[in-house]
Order: sequence, then C-alpha cells, then structure tokens
Amino acid sequence: MYVESKVELNLPKSKILNLIREPGNLNKYHPFCKKNEIINWPGNGSVDHLEYHNGMKFNREFYNWTDNGYDLRIGGKRNMAIVNWVVEGDESRSSLRVRINPNIKNYIPIENILIQRLFWFLYIKPMLQSYINHVIKGFNHYMKTETNVLQNQFGTHRWFS
Repeated sequence: MYVESKVELNLPKSKILNLIREPGNLNKYHPFCKKNEIINWPGNGSVDHLEYHNGMKFNREFYNWTDNGYDLRIGGKRNMAIVNWVVEGDESRSSLRVRINPNIKNYIPIENILIQRLFWFLYIKPMLQSYINHVIKGFNHYMKTETNVLQNQFGTHRWFS
C-alpha cells in the first residue's frame, strides 16, 4: 500500500537533485512545512527535523542516497512511513517521483486486516494522496518560479495545516 505523485520538468536532472539534496529544502516548497532543520547532513545517515504548521514534529532519517535520489524513514521509533524520492531524466528533461509507503499499523491501530484495508482505501490513502500532491505542486511551483511557496498555498490539509 502506497501513494505517489510525480512532476515532469523541462529542467536538468542535476537541478532537481541539487534542490532535494539541499539542507532544509522543504522550507522552499513544502506548503505544510513550518520549518525544516538539519541535524546531520549530507548523504547516507542524514537526519533532519520537520515541523508542520499544525505543530506536529517528525525526524526524517535518510538512507540509499544515490545518483537518483534517496529514501527516508519518517517518524523515528513510531516508524510512520518510508518515503522514496526518485529523480529520473537527463540534462534537458527530468522528473521527480515521491512515493509514501506508510506503516499502516501506525495509522490504524486495529489488528483486523479487512478493517485496516477499508480504512486505507476510504480515508488514509485519499489523505496521503492529497498530501503528496500538495508537496509536488509546491516543488513544481518552486522549480518554475524560484519563489518559496506560502503556507497552505494550494489548499489546507486536515492532518498538517
């Protein structure tokens, strides 16, 4: 079970990689990010701290830092999700795909698999899809205009605004 969103841009792959590898990059394009502070940077073993506008706080732990992006764990001991940031393309056209693989047991504290799936399809998946779509809209906006996104610029989100 996962959600993902993708943006294609007429920009070099290196420009996208440079932005997602920049310390505190979420401050520029994440519409629900109040602040994104670095704990350890860059490369495998990187850690940053993300605070949402609603006050929710998470550490993000990075691994699989490659020529095509990275993977991260969000939520520390709570292990809320694995998130993959994948950049593809060349020096004229490229894309960014972000996939969220939630640890469903941390969203739905019910052991019954049928009930978990029902909650996933009816509530969790649409909420996570909306969230990641907003983040990708913010990324696209920043890459095209080089201006930081505003709080809730593309609409509010029940979990993070």
